[in-house]
Amino acid sequence: MNMFIVCEVCGGSPAARIKLRRGVGLVLMAKTYTADVNLCEPCAASATSEYQTKTAIQGWTSPRSAVTNPFYLASNAVNRAKHKKRLRGN
Repeated sequence: MNMFIVCEVCGGSPAARIKLRRGVGLVLMAKTYTADVNLCEPCAASATSEYQTKTAIQGWTSPRSAVTNPFYLASNAVNRAKHKKRLRGN
């Protein structure tokens, strides 16, 4: 782990890279938002919670997002676990 990596939100350290995705259904279309940033533990917890909540609430109104959102929710959970390991230096 590189101790010189700082959180892109608060400037805290240690920080590690995390990728989060969320989907928003727009009836006939769907929109995907991606965050690929260096975050500390508190900021990663907050961002993951926000992405998971918005995906769970806003992501089911188009056929495409109804199919992709379970994958976004699962991959965000996996990426969050990997992020925690990187912060611990494992």
